[in-house]
Amino acid sequence: MATPAERDLGPLLRIETEAIGEPGQRRFRLRLGNAELNVSLWLEKEQVRALATAIQQILAQNRSQDDDGGRVEPPPLQDFPLNPDLDFQVGRLALAYDDSIGALALFVTDIEHAQAPQATLRASFTRDQARFFSAQAETAIAAGRALCPLCQIPLEGYDHLCPPTNGHSDDVFAWLPPPEIS
Repeated sequence: MATPAERDLGPLLRIETEAIGEPGQRRFRLRLGNAELNVSLWLEKEQVRALATAIQQILAQNRSQDDDGGRVEPPPLQDFPLNPDLDFQVGRLALAYDDSIGALALFVTDIEHAQAPQATLRASFTRDQARFFSAQAETAIAAGRALCPLCQIPLEGYDHLCPPTNGHSDDVFAWLPPPEIS
């Protein structure tokens, strides 16, 4: 049996993200699967955002002839087993692009081995899967709490002390300029 630092899932049949729980108390999970294994990777919201952004950048830099770069609708989540074959908290993520086959590779290191030189697991996925994942991640992230338009801090159910107003305004929206009318 391979050590946890040597697991290669190969080409994925699925790469999905989901947010579990109520806004403000949500946990984010990547769901990976190939023909034999299902893997559950737990991440922070900012890690999901960074991964989606990195994927978008890689796709933009390596645009293929049949890729128009337009937005795609994320597909609904597929069924996923309650007890995946591998389940861990992510410590480190890395992405690579293989131009010869037009696929992305994801390298993930669990939080317990974050300083190890070798990734805990590796998986590859297609450009189409990457585009769907990125759209799905954006949807999951956007479904959280509303953000303050000035400081981008999530608004809670109580009074918001917005740093740009230095605590001197009861109404954050009073500081917003009027909308431009054309």
